[in-house]
Amino acid sequence: MTTRNTPFIMLDVKNPAPALYRQIYEGIRRAILCGEFNHGMQLPATRLLAKQLGVSRMTVVNAYEQLLAEGYIEGKTGAGTYVAATLPEKMLRVDQDKSFQHGESAKQRNQILSRRGKWLASTSVSTLRVQADTDRYAFQNGLPALDEFPFKVWSQLASRRLRNPPRELLSYGDPAGYLPLRETIAAHLKSARAVHCDADQVIIVAGSQQALDLTARILLDPGDVAWVEDPCYPGAHNALLAAGAKVVPVSVDEEGFDLANALRQSKQARLVYVTPSHQFPLGVTMSLSRRLALLEWAERSGAFVIEDDYNSEYRYSGHPLASLQGLDKDGRVIYVGTFSKTIFPSLRLGCIVAPKDLTGAFIAARALVDRHSPSLDQAILADFINEGHFSRHLRRMRALYAERQQVLVEAAERDLQGLLEVAPAEAGMHLVGWLPERISDKAASAKAARYGVEGSPLSAYSTNPLPRGGLVLGYTAVNAREIKDGVRRLAQALS
Repeated sequence: MTTRNTPFIMLDVKNPAPALYRQIYEGIRRAILCGEFNHGMQLPATRLLAKQLGVSRMTVVNAYEQLLAEGYIEGKTGAGTYVAATLPEKMLRVDQDKSFQHGESAKQRNQILSRRGKWLASTSVSTLRVQADTDRYAFQNGLPALDEFPFKVWSQLASRRLRNPPRELLSYGDPAGYLPLRETIAAHLKSARAVHCDADQVIIVAGSQQALDLTARILLDPGDVAWVEDPCYPGAHNALLAAGAKVVPVSVDEEGFDLANALRQSKQARLVYVTPSHQFPLGVTMSLSRRLALLEWAERSGAFVIEDDYNSEYRYSGHPLASLQGLDKDGRVIYVGTFSKTIFPSLRLGCIVAPKDLTGAFIAARALVDRHSPSLDQAILADFINEGHFSRHLRRMRALYAERQQVLVEAAERDLQGLLEVAPAEAGMHLVGWLPERISDKAASAKAARYGVEGSPLSAYSTNPLPRGGLVLGYTAVNAREIKDGVRRLAQALS
């Protein structure tokens, strides 16, 4: 940590996005999670580190305060600042990486890894997954109502396929995916989302995360600028970083992604990641004027836009806008969809709708990664959609989730007055509960965890400081009784 060129703190002074204090924070946090900075290790004094990095002392103080608030470091009166004995990942019941626990220490492990491997090992898997846990508790985010899925129907379809499966479902398949499923998805997206495509443009992938990873690697060279919404889905942010992109966060307002704001931060970009139908995690919808402006810019500049059509299936009021891809006349949009939220997450099936001139590259990349998704699962899903079970299930879930959202809003109005402001939303699987000003959402999340309640801190999804903290509260995976009980426990935690 003695120079700007250490692997843990590399400041980009000319283009400070994210802010310099945030770059210092990320570097130290990564070193702690990698094991390079061991528990109890003393950190440099703020004045000394500021001098070494050539920044103001207040910049380092802000980074230390963020680490202190999140529990990564602790101050000892008169004795300096040290790496905390218990990291926040443990307090929040997030499993630590166990892949190297047998044998070498974390420091020895990092001597083995490449620079890229060290970076990958330092990314927080807690932002990319829901903890594999047999318990059900409020307010897990991103999980559908698994106990409401028609597994009897699914098992009947699977049994029918397995009685006498054709050779094509048992041998190696098409890297683009099972053709009948691609045809089914193309037809469904045309009618439900106004996506303009044919089956040849649909590539079956292992969920939206693989779609983002493939897109980033196909379209980005190291150093290319990629704009992302801020706050946004961390898996998208990390996929772009892993491809070597210079990721520029662009603040979201009530109309969604703001192109004018993006251009003020960076005059050009190669790729843009947006969730226009239901912005994650804030829940706003990108306005039509913003969509048209983004597409016009992409066509003019030769850039591409990833449209993550997150939660477009779950709208409870108002009129949804058609997909961004449906407005695209120049082949600039890569559409990403997943069945993790509508079927069940472990199915690991999703899709990319690629511009026609890019489909060959996507199929080749898909083949290189893992050949193709399981053909039998694809065939069962095609049957599930074609025979009407999918549309019936979606109708039932829309009604159920609307009821559960209402239960959450009413319980919050009753029990969380002055503690958390929870307003209804037109769509989605979660609500954002806004904390009073100057209350740390990470501290609030840690308190909630001690009461057996999951509430992801909104700041965990943001690169830049937010004007106000909040908790992301998923409501779809728990019933009305569990929601009411969770709100009572959350009130106890925040009181």
